[in-house]
Amino acid sequence: MIVVSLSNDLGLGAEISKALGIKHLTTYTKVFPDGEVYVRLQEPKSLRNVIAYVVQSLYPNQNDKIMELLLGIDALYGAGAKEVKAIIPYMAYSRQDRIFLEGEAVSIRALFNALYSLGVNEIITIDIHSVKAMSYFKGKIHNILPTKLFAERLRTLGINGSNTIVVAPDEGAKERASKLSNELNLKYVVIKKFRDRITGEIKHELPKELEVSGMNVVVIDDIISTGGTIANISKYLRSRNVKNIIVAATHGLFVGNALEKLRSSGISKILLILTVPKINDPLLEYLSPVNLIAKAIVKE
Repeated sequence: MIVVSLSNDLGLGAEISKALGIKHLTTYTKVFPDGEVYVRLQEPKSLRNVIAYVVQSLYPNQNDKIMELLLGIDALYGAGAKEVKAIIPYMAYSRQDRIFLEGEAVSIRALFNALYSLGVNEIITIDIHSVKAMSYFKGKIHNILPTKLFAERLRTLGINGSNTIVVAPDEGAKERASKLSNELNLKYVVIKKFRDRITGEIKHELPKELEVSGMNVVVIDDIISTGGTIANISKYLRSRNVKNIIVAATHGLFVGNALEKLRSSGISKILLILTVPKINDPLLEYLSPVNLIAKAIVKE
């Protein structure tokens, strides 16, 4: 086996190969003046008749990163690789997993079909947005959940016990909240979302009988994009006089002024998994998924 890093591997490729004691190769990539992508493997002769794990996260500039990944796969088979498997920490386009309006493309299906048609028979990813999305891949897909990583860090922060509750921002995050609460032996609740009939504003609310004053709250979700939902929930929780708010989110995209919104909402800390490039900010703390990915490879 060999681990091959493309340009957006986040440094994970070298760490995975080190954890497994296998060879690590890099690639040379560039973008031509007209916008076309170029990929060349380093040490291509070492790829003959081996299983190659190619590492590439698909954010930011997801369209370019997808094209680079496709070219990388083609180059690996061209160099004689026996099999090519993809490690994609952040899977772009997974939120378009069905037809919402007539005539739409199912983006994740198109991406998975492209990967499979090039010979990728296995994908390792982290906390994909929906289970339905995985059903479109014709090969084998491992979806790594970072629940234990979050739980371990929260314990060291002293976030446990009867003074802590886990909050899911919507029904889609209910399973994540349930798993984290089980890991930490805590209660969890799904926050209610409704639209104010007068202002039209989206608001969030916990059950009125639930007392959270003075408690630590962990809000868990898979993706922070614009940060609007999490910021609104945090402001509401502060109005209920909670002690601390810690957000555990797998993928931190932070589009636009998301970080400013979140910081001003009263969040104490945001725990993230290293699935997209790091942002250096005191509010953020990144946890490495290397050991989880290495374990997924060993199980093969």
